[in-house]
Amino acid sequence: MTWRRTARWGLLFFLALACRLADGAPFRFVVVGDNQQAISDPLEGVPERGALPAAMAALKPDFALHTGDLMYLGFAPDSYRKFVEYYRPLLATVPFFPTMGNHDAVGSLQYKRFLEEQLFTRNPAVFGSGYAEKFQVAYETDPTEYPSSPKDPAAAECRDRVPSGFSCRTFYSFRYENALFLSFEQGYRDWTNTPLRWVEETLQAARADASIDAIFVYLHHPLYATAMAENPPDPNKPERGQCLKPVRDAYEALFRKYGVTMVFSGHIHQYEHLWVPDDRRFTRAEAPERRYAAGDGIHYLITGGGGGTLCRAGER
Repeated sequence: MTWRRTARWGLLFFLALACRLADGAPFRFVVVGDNQQAISDPLEGVPERGALPAAMAALKPDFALHTGDLMYLGFAPDSYRKFVEYYRPLLATVPFFPTMGNHDAVGSLQYKRFLEEQLFTRNPAVFGSGYAEKFQVAYETDPTEYPSSPKDPAAAECRDRVPSGFSCRTFYSFRYENALFLSFEQGYRDWTNTPLRWVEETLQAARADASIDAIFVYLHHPLYATAMAENPPDPNKPERGQCLKPVRDAYEALFRKYGVTMVFSGHIHQYEHLWVPDDRRFTRAEAPERRYAAGDGIHYLITGGGGGTLCRAGER
C-alpha cells in the first residue's frame, strides 16, 4: 500500500492512495474533506477549491472518499444540489463515497437524502453495469431502532449502544476488491452516532473473511491530532469545546481489536499522518515501509484541505 499527499496551489490538498490486490494488481482511490462550500458562490473565500474536483478526477482513481463537511451550511435547502453541481467534474466520472461532517449534521435529513442518491443513483450511473457487484454497499443493515435526535428522552438511555445516544442512520460500509471501507456517522464528539454493535459486527465479519486484506475507516472527527486538545478545554464545562478523547474512547479499542489498517478523518484543516502502535509506545519515527501484521498498529491520516481555510499544526 502506498499513499501520497497531493498538493495543489499551495493551499489545498487531497490524498491519493494505491492498494494492491492479492494477485498484485493495483487499485487507486483519493480522499478529501472539508471543502465547506457556500450556497451562493462555490469559490467564496478560497477560489482555489474550484479546481480540486477536476484535479482529483484527472488521476483517474477507481473511487473517491470524502471525510465530511461537504457544505458550509448543510441546513440550507439547496445545499447538496449545489454540491453536486460544484463537484460535477469528479462526480460525473468517479464513484464517490461521503461521510457526515458537523456542517452536514446540522442538515442531517438533507444529507441523508443526498447520501442515498449518491450511493444508489449517481454512483451506479457513473460506474455502469456491475456497480452493485464491484462495490458491495451495506447500508441500513442494522435493524436496531435508535433515537433520531438528541432531544429524544430515550437518547440518554441509549449511550451504551451509540456513544451520543442517537443516530440519523447514515453510517454504512462497502467492499471493493480485497478491502472493506466503513463510513461512520460522526460530526463531532457530540455527534458520535455510529452504533458500537454495528462497528464490531462489521469489523468481526471482515476479519473472519480471508479474502479481505485491509480495513479502512473514514469519519469526520479525528482520533489523534496535534491541533486539538485531548480533553475539554475547561474541566468545569466538560460538554463544551473541541477535544479528542471522547471519540477515541468510543472506537479505538475496536479498531485495535480487529486490526484496522488506516483511519481517515477531517475536521482539522490540515494534513497529518500518525502511526499509533498497539503497545502505545512513544514514537516519532516514520511508519514502517512494510506490510505489518494486523494489530501491530494503525495509521491515522487527517486530510482536511478541501477548501476550508487551512490551519497550522497546533492550531484549531
